[in-house]
Amino acid sequence: MRPRLIMLRLLLAAAPVALSGCFLAAAGAGAAGAIVYTNRGASSDVAGTVDQAFDRAVASFGQNGVTETGRSTEDNGIKRRLVGQKGEFAVTVDLQRASDATTKVEVIARRNAVDYDKDLAKTILNGILAK
Repeated sequence: MRPRLIMLRLLLAAAPVALSGCFLAAAGAGAAGAIVYTNRGASSDVAGTVDQAFDRAVASFGQNGVTETGRSTEDNGIKRRLVGQKGEFAVTVDLQRASDATTKVEVIARRNAVDYDKDLAKTILNGILAK
């Protein structure tokens, strides 16, 4: 009985530390400019309108040697997409209005259906954030 009591006390003592770490990670992920890796690339909230972030994405493509192959706009400009190619990677930047002053940006660099380059995606996203 005594080992179970000790184990229970350890679990209860560790719970606040574990929960606070999860909370801090979630809070940091929502902050503008914080880059978060996704399953397929990198994502961040970017200061500025969708159009401003889109212009920065076009500039980041140029700086990083990505050749633009397409673009689209949906929902009266609330969502935009920029598509390009760098070597064997298809690069996609999805932008969606998060608020009047911020845009949610996700960058994906994909070689094939299962192979992604998160570092290339982060490099392009850093170019968008740096403007």
